[in-house]
Amino acid sequence: MKGYWQAALGGLFLSASFSYFSWETSVLAFLSFTLMLLGFAKRKNFLVGLVGGLFFFVPSLYWIYPTLRVYGKVPVVISGLGVFALSLALSVYFGVFSWLLRFYSGRALYFSPFLWASVEILREKLFTGFPWGSLGYTAVDDLPFLQFASIGGVRFMGFLMVLLAVLLIRKKTKAFAGLFLLLHFIGFILIGPYRAGDYTVAIFQNSWDFRPPITQEKSRQVFDEYMRMARKASRNGVDIMIFPETTVPFVYLSDPGWIKFFKERAKEWNAYLVFPSTESSGTKFYNATFIISPDGRVKTYRKIHLVPFGEYNPLPFIRRIIPRIAMEIGDYTPGREIRLGEFKGHKFATPSCYEAIFPLLVRRMVREGAEFLVNTTNDAWYGKTPAPYQHFMQARVRAVENRRYLLRAASSGISAIIDPYGRILKRTEIYKTEMIVGSFSTSSKISLFTAFAPYIDWLYLTVTLISLIILFTRRLIWKGMKQKESSSSSGKDTKN
Repeated sequence: MKGYWQAALGGLFLSASFSYFSWETSVLAFLSFTLMLLGFAKRKNFLVGLVGGLFFFVPSLYWIYPTLRVYGKVPVVISGLGVFALSLALSVYFGVFSWLLRFYSGRALYFSPFLWASVEILREKLFTGFPWGSLGYTAVDDLPFLQFASIGGVRFMGFLMVLLAVLLIRKKTKAFAGLFLLLHFIGFILIGPYRAGDYTVAIFQNSWDFRPPITQEKSRQVFDEYMRMARKASRNGVDIMIFPETTVPFVYLSDPGWIKFFKERAKEWNAYLVFPSTESSGTKFYNATFIISPDGRVKTYRKIHLVPFGEYNPLPFIRRIIPRIAMEIGDYTPGREIRLGEFKGHKFATPSCYEAIFPLLVRRMVREGAEFLVNTTNDAWYGKTPAPYQHFMQARVRAVENRRYLLRAASSGISAIIDPYGRILKRTEIYKTEMIVGSFSTSSKISLFTAFAPYIDWLYLTVTLISLIILFTRRLIWKGMKQKESSSSSGKDTKN
């Protein structure tokens, strides 16, 4: 069992630190990962990595079970198998990392942070991608350390955590302490001063948990509650109002009456309105975000990265095998281009829900000219599990990566105003009907991450490939020399 218990225990404690966030859990996360990496390094095989991955992903993603069971009415067995199947698939990446560590013995282990980053790149890209739970997120509440996201993104945070863990494993305590202190010193310097924002925003949230049955009457009650809060906010004078997903219980563009209604409200309240809704175009439906200006102009963003098995079916054969479950899967068409909203002469991006966990997609939006970010989501499907907190903290890192304000509206929480340094200026709790009003600013400055993120990823991949080629070749030469020595010794013994 040598190595396995470290991998399992490390994965289990790492999952705990990814469920509830604080400075203390950031420390727990680092120690847990170090223990798991120690287990990988002891065995250096695929199975120990798979074990560590399962002990991390199953507890971290258990919220998928109540989402499927309670909200999707999926049978118990299939819901449980769904959680295990996804966790197993994601654990394969841990297994590959552990297996490849066999080439990184001795001082070569210092190259393993590049390998880890490369594996996380693959997890974000392959099979639609699912980077939920990347290592760097576990340190999100270590504010000085979080600033390194503006240099290389959440992946660079994970890279640094692996490097620190390697120093501990190799018992380089002085080097570990020096690097740890240096990183936090630099991080403190990178945190900019707080200043009051230039514009005022109102963000709305409801307490409805969306348990079936979802009736038209209940949807209308929620909508009326949002309108009541919006009227209250308008009396205090706000520049922009942001509503979460499920605010509008209809296909927005299918009824000219609703178009007129929202244009009138934007003019009456003298505020920009941002709200998600379904958009229809012929036989196609889009998960869209609408932006309406006080003068009646309408901008639309169509969600690009849809949720597999939620908003579209990536496996059409499921319709034949399990038609009951297939009926619960949405049939949205993905958007094809990034469209930015306009606000008082400034551009902003509206990454929708799940899109906020994809660093490079949000980075593209900022490269297109977005000067602040608006993230709308419906996290009520997760129930009272760690998922809303996990989703919120992952979205928070996008603000730091791109040095942009993030304005987040979640139907049942967590809604928040986050500044470009990751400070949470205002936030809500889950399942509370609440409105938050605060200030924010725009920015056109470009962070190192925003400017160079794809090149940084190529650096990780290139160093990993070159190191593997060199280490693999060295290993083959060493084995050949050992075999030659063995044959030579055997020949001498025969002569004697």
